Amino acid sequence: MSKTGTAILCGAASLLACAAGSGWGQVSQIPTTVEQQDESPQTRTTMHSKLLQSQRVMEGLVRRDFEAIEEAASILKRISLSPPPKLSSAGDKSDEQVYEHFRLEFARLAGQLERQARRREPEATAWVQQNLTATCIACHDYIRDFPQ
Repeated sequence: MSKTGTAILCGAASLLACAAGSGWGQVSQIPTTVEQQDESPQTRTTMHSKLLQSQRVMEGLVRRDFEAIEEAASILKRISLSPPPKLSSAGDKSDEQVYEHFRLEFARLAGQLERQARRREPEATAWVQQNLTATCIACHDYIRDFPQ
């Protein structure tokens, strides 16, 4: 294994260990304002599913379990291709378009992750996972910080 691959896997292992000890499996709602939170059970379930599959990808990277990564990526892609029901009733079309951008980028990256896992490319798979995580963070930042 190359030094880069070893460094990526060590970093992934550290992140996974921290996540496991920090209660990462518990997904809390992302407030859109300080006073308001989305209490939709479907949103909570969807976010929890995405988080669990992302953890499976991270574990697969650490263990070099490409089958688990491919399966988790496939599930992530399917989840992201189903827009939340509230999206179509959103009052501000610009919000809907921005969310749609993030959702489709997430689906695109999940598909790329699935392909890299199928090719058994650890460095490429880890790189796509990092981009997928960055997309999640950017979307959550947008939802949380966008002025209402």
